[in-house]
Amino acid sequence: MFGYLFLVFAFLLLFSLSFYFGIREWLKPEDDTPIPVDVEYVRVENYFGESFRSKMQEWLESAQQLEVQEPLEPPVEAVLEKTNGERILLLNSGSFGGGRNYEELLICEGSLSLEDRSEFRREIYCRGRLETGAGVRLQAVASDGEIILGPDNEVFRWVDSHAKITLQHGTVVHARVSAQESIQLDTNVKVQSLYAPLISTYGYQPTEKFPHMDEDISTVLEEGQAGNVSEGWPSTVARLAADTLLIRGDLDLKPGSRVDSNLIVQGTLRSGAGCIFVGDVKAGKVELGTRNQANRNVVSGSSLTVGESCFIGRTVVAETDIRLSDRVRVGRPEKLTVVSAGREIRIGQNVAVWGKVAAGTMVSVVEGV
Repeated sequence: MFGYLFLVFAFLLLFSLSFYFGIREWLKPEDDTPIPVDVEYVRVENYFGESFRSKMQEWLESAQQLEVQEPLEPPVEAVLEKTNGERILLLNSGSFGGGRNYEELLICEGSLSLEDRSEFRREIYCRGRLETGAGVRLQAVASDGEIILGPDNEVFRWVDSHAKITLQHGTVVHARVSAQESIQLDTNVKVQSLYAPLISTYGYQPTEKFPHMDEDISTVLEEGQAGNVSEGWPSTVARLAADTLLIRGDLDLKPGSRVDSNLIVQGTLRSGAGCIFVGDVKAGKVELGTRNQANRNVVSGSSLTVGESCFIGRTVVAETDIRLSDRVRVGRPEKLTVVSAGREIRIGQNVAVWGKVAAGTMVSVVEGV
């Protein structure tokens, strides 16, 4: 009898214990303050650079200058120490580095040149122009002036400039590159995402005129230009609405075709040279031929290929990979846009994108795309 009562008591004790912590938190909350979330993290493209600039200013105000035994070599002006023991090197304009590793934070009050094969394992803030030599390894870089990253550099986090950024041959940035003016990419450059009013690859010259864009589909319809299905299209075509065509299956457009409606293709869309799409384009797979013009969005459920000398007025999105061939233009100065892929984006020479380029894995600049 005693053993039976003991088992019942033990069961009730353990059963009540499962409610104890919940009841205690309910009666006397200890974690009722929501976790702070900075919404600017997703709203501001250069969030990392601006946040680091702000933090660096706080550190400079609270850090104390260290007394060093040996004379400081130019351009180092002073060594500061933060409250947690981390060190900051305060630099004047000049050349710095030279084949060794640096564990300190760096801030330069003027322009800075980083020598070949140097490695910097903490962030760098330059108030002037920043240029690096060959084979430099960086953690992250923010500059108020122009940034030129030399050949075969590697940046493990982000790069941000209030002016323009140039990434030379073979440079790799494992996260975001953002600039307030422009970003220029040389061959074999790899980046995860880019944002600037103008993103261009080698060979681009900003002197061209943009094609005329018929963006108002309703006006086109009123003029009677899209009242009937184009001649030679498959019998699987259907009109979902006055401004939208649906193709059940694949669609191969002849060279010079013009589509005045929004277009949905449930299979693969292949277009010949010189085709014009006035409305939005969506397909299971998209292969645009040379010199095509798409005035609105182009969306693919798998891969998306944009042929040479094509112009796309708005967003380019693909579930897997995107290939922008030579001389492609996406967006325009007064209408920034987005190129986004779930996996890889490959870009050829003389390509310009006004806005943002983001890939799930990597954006690569290659020859002969």
